[in-house]
Amino acid sequence: MSKDTQETVIETAIGLFNKKGYDAVSLRDIAKEAGTTIGNLTYHFHHKADLLATIQQQIELDFVEFADNSSKTGEAALNELVKIFKKSTELKQRNKFFFMDFDAIVNDNPTLRVSIQLFRKRLYAAYQQCFTRMVKFDVFRRDITTSQYDNLIMVLLTMDYAWELRRGPKNTFDFPVDSAQMNLNLIYPYLTENGRQIYRGIVQS
Repeated sequence: MSKDTQETVIETAIGLFNKKGYDAVSLRDIAKEAGTTIGNLTYHFHHKADLLATIQQQIELDFVEFADNSSKTGEAALNELVKIFKKSTELKQRNKFFFMDFDAIVNDNPTLRVSIQLFRKRLYAAYQQCFTRMVKFDVFRRDITTSQYDNLIMVLLTMDYAWELRRGPKNTFDFPVDSAQMNLNLIYPYLTENGRQIYRGIVQS
């Protein structure tokens, strides 16, 4: 299977999963829609779980590209954090099937659960590095302790998970769809006056 065909298969799978739900789509459905044979598809993706793992890896790579932040100024650091929040929302919308029944999908794929746990640890570390730079650049307040910033990171990650649950069929409560704005609201009290001026410039641009 060529790289182009593999990308077509992945895009087709995401489209079908989003439209019908993960459990309702078979590998034969994907092969037919992608214009390839079931034999060709299963040669590279033996099971649907293998295809799901590839999609998850793609989500992680797309996100980590934004999370690896090495900004040299306060404005650039805050701008990158805003981009991280927006990229997270974008990836959730693009792969909405993954979050519509997140727990069920992950529970049926133990390897995927381990991968997601490792990714969240990497994301936690990326937030720590970003927040440290924000304090250094007088964007985040210096009177907030490292422990309190670590707590903020845990809140961000927990709210992210709550957003995933909101998309699921068992949801019984209303929850903001725009997780990027929700995260921005959470960090706002931690901004210095300088940080708030930079923030206003970013959101108004």
